[in-house]
Amino acid sequence: MMKPIIQIAFVLSTLFARVDVAGQNRSNDILSDSAKLTEFVYMNIHYPLMDFINNVEGTAVYKINTDNVGYIGEMQLISSSGSSSLDSEAKRLIYLIPAQQLKNLTSHKISIRFKLADNKIYKVSDVLEDMPEFPGGNEEIAKFISQNLNWPREGADMSISGSIICGFVIEKDGSINIVEVVRPIQRWFDAEAVRVIKRMPEWKAGKKDGKPVRVYFVVPVRFALRSE
Repeated sequence: MMKPIIQIAFVLSTLFARVDVAGQNRSNDILSDSAKLTEFVYMNIHYPLMDFINNVEGTAVYKINTDNVGYIGEMQLISSSGSSSLDSEAKRLIYLIPAQQLKNLTSHKISIRFKLADNKIYKVSDVLEDMPEFPGGNEEIAKFISQNLNWPREGADMSISGSIICGFVIEKDGSINIVEVVRPIQRWFDAEAVRVIKRMPEWKAGKKDGKPVRVYFVVPVRFALRSE
């Protein structure tokens, strides 16, 4: 029986962005405290990759209502950021806001400003005080991939050998986002590598200047055949 041999190496660089949020300031609730709302958005944002690559910034302004238990209800975009993907991300973030003290609120405006803090790709030693950490460390990454990677059924009779290089972003909350194939081998094997990376549990986020940042990992995964 043929089994895949998996070899793993790591290259680390970073992507990160700053988001400024303006809201009313009438109480200690998130919707009425600009500082708390800014922190909430900073910790939960998934800056759209193409906007990041193309240096797209902007401000999306939404008018919202809350229901009788304080959850976000109706929402209307009243001023676009200039990017549909940034507008969509702003909408997603607003819907993530937990129930608020401000109930039955109408026509409340939230302005979410997407501002790229740094466009440079850094080396680990240049930027991070704390590196991202997979639960259990790097050895556990190899174990996780080995235990979850399957030889594609469609490629059962194929003699594939080589490295699929996948990149992915570890977000500020430790979740995996923007999984891509940087160097493919064959589409079924590429899809299997991406599937496994998407199944990774949450990481401990990397930090810069005491704040969690988005971190880009590149993981070459080698497929080869061997006889048992």
